Amino acid sequence: MAKPARTRRSRERTVAGRHHEDKDEFVRRTLGRRALREERLDGELTVQLLPHHLAAGELSTIVVGREIEVAPAIYTSGYLPALSEGETWKVDEFGCFDARGGVIAAPVAAEECRCRVDVLDVDGRLFPVNWAASDPGEGRLWVEGALYLDPELAAGTEHGEAVALCRRRYRVREIRRYRRTTYRPEDPVRLDAVPAPDEVTDAAIYVADLQLVDDASPTLFDAEAAGLRPG
Repeated sequence: MAKPARTRRSRERTVAGRHHEDKDEFVRRTLGRRALREERLDGELTVQLLPHHLAAGELSTIVVGREIEVAPAIYTSGYLPALSEGETWKVDEFGCFDARGGVIAAPVAAEECRCRVDVLDVDGRLFPVNWAASDPGEGRLWVEGALYLDPELAAGTEHGEAVALCRRRYRVREIRRYRRTTYRPEDPVRLDAVPAPDEVTDAAIYVADLQLVDDASPTLFDAEAAGLRPG
């Protein structure tokens, strides 16, 4: 899965990133500061549109009112063992995300590649995982990070076909650009489409609200038939 060059590491799991801080420190910092999330009960979610993808023109199909078929992925900032049996996920208006679920593996069907894409199964809702700023995890986890759109997971690509069950059909309801600040993004500007590549700036945060159109959820049988297995 694509990510900034500084976070690339081994292709063995394709989702691995740099090592994060000491785990004990991460637990103290995270449990002492729980991010606020907004429950989205209307089938809508918000995804971040990363500037380096926009600058490369890889997300040009994101237009307000258009239907798209995508697999929103989790760009993780960290995780902990899931202490509750309940499975749930939340996302806010900036695409910040947290969830409890189980990690399963989707092997990439390529002769020259033994890698896999990890997927978080949250009560039948499947999200590809980019471990980004953390070591890859396994089993049942609480995961925190952000939802984003990754061009490498598009239909017809090797990684995209590995996570075909994660793709759903959405309608683009809104695109926003926020001014990046030290704390909370500010001054939202609504856009009709993503900016042209030469208009993209790292000083802004770009997000899109997606309304679920296809409400069919993959079943356990479907997941097993597609080769998904516990991570």
